[in-house]
Amino acid sequence: MKRHKVFLLSLLLLLMSTVVTHAKIVFDSERNGIDGVYVMDDDGSNQTLLIDTFRPYSPSWSPDGRQIVFKRPGSFLYLMNSDGTNIRQLTKADYINRASFSPDGKFLVFKRRIDWKDRTIVLNIETGKMKEISDFWGNHHDWAPDGKHIICAEPWTDGVNNTIWIMEADGHNLRPLVPAAAAGGEFTIRRDSPRWSPDSQQIVFLQVEWKRAAGGKFFYKAFRYMTCNRNGTNLRSLHIPKDMEGIYVDWMDDGESIVFSAKADIPLNQPLPHDFEFPPPNIYKYHIRTRVMTRLTNHPGRDVTIDWISDDVLPVPPQGKKKVTWGTVKQQGSE
Repeated sequence: MKRHKVFLLSLLLLLMSTVVTHAKIVFDSERNGIDGVYVMDDDGSNQTLLIDTFRPYSPSWSPDGRQIVFKRPGSFLYLMNSDGTNIRQLTKADYINRASFSPDGKFLVFKRRIDWKDRTIVLNIETGKMKEISDFWGNHHDWAPDGKHIICAEPWTDGVNNTIWIMEADGHNLRPLVPAAAAGGEFTIRRDSPRWSPDSQQIVFLQVEWKRAAGGKFFYKAFRYMTCNRNGTNLRSLHIPKDMEGIYVDWMDDGESIVFSAKADIPLNQPLPHDFEFPPPNIYKYHIRTRVMTRLTNHPGRDVTIDWISDDVLPVPPQGKKKVTWGTVKQQGSE
């Protein structure tokens, strides 16, 4: 009996020691003058370069974690396996924004410019056929995991408040998700980069409050990370420092946290000089209930677009690529 217990314990330890940690965050990054698409684990470890040719950016996971869609300069849209292999071009040189997969992985939704007018387009990946579902030229479309709705950011014009919009998956019933701030206020309020929670019940998006000052200068009041219910109710601001300028945001930990790229320590409530040099954006994780913020990347380059995938999917870990690991630094979120 004793030998049996020792054998089981040894087997358990062996299995624990051989567990493979799968990368779940895909992001684009500029490091040492080279642009590439990377993946990493949820704690920022195992940062691995997938592809760095032709300046790839704006990557997004397929729902099954087996593929990644991304862009290249000239607005070419490409698809590749999750290990960076089997790259193929999906679109020609059209003006295309970030693409989002349908829940079944068969379609992509994005903004496309046709005859100098931007429209919401759905692409059939297998056939290559595109279908216009709306003439609304929103930005950063995101398809709900339950397949019922698509959200996007209203186009933004300097000095005009915008907001997040929602439509049915076929483009019908287009409407604002949350009302835009009233016109004529002291500050301009810009909303961007909306993302669905994994259960399709909440949306997270970025909000910037800023004002143009005399002499062409401008200053910021706050950078906010907002959440609301799928019907636009219960709008609230997360307790992330207001001097962190968000670039992109997504949910992680099945809705318990968010992951975002941001520039830290932006001066608030004072005009910025014309030669002000913004800090490079890095990637952070924020746990909503505990308000604990963790820095996932830390380097002088730029981390921009990010996309998280649940470990229920477990994408294939990339092989044969250079691995770069950065330490994590924990910080406490503030009001």
